[in-house]
Amino acid sequence: MEKLTILRMFFCFPLVGLLVPDAGILLSNYPGTIPTVHIFIEIALLVCIALCTAAIAYGKKRNQDQTNETSFS
Repeated sequence: MEKLTILRMFFCFPLVGLLVPDAGILLSNYPGTIPTVHIFIEIALLVCIALCTAAIAYGKKRNQDQTNETSFS
């Protein structure tokens, strides 16, 4: 479970690294557009982060359910 947390954290680093310049392009009067590759990479990173988060939440819920079952026995 700890490895998923670390993996999720490392997916956030390149996401922030891409979002900062892309946000700068959107907020400035620069006529350029955000590269399509950046959009695909950002979407893929968001999906990976969401999957890791879902796996962590499932693991915690499963662990909590097992703890509750043993306490009632």
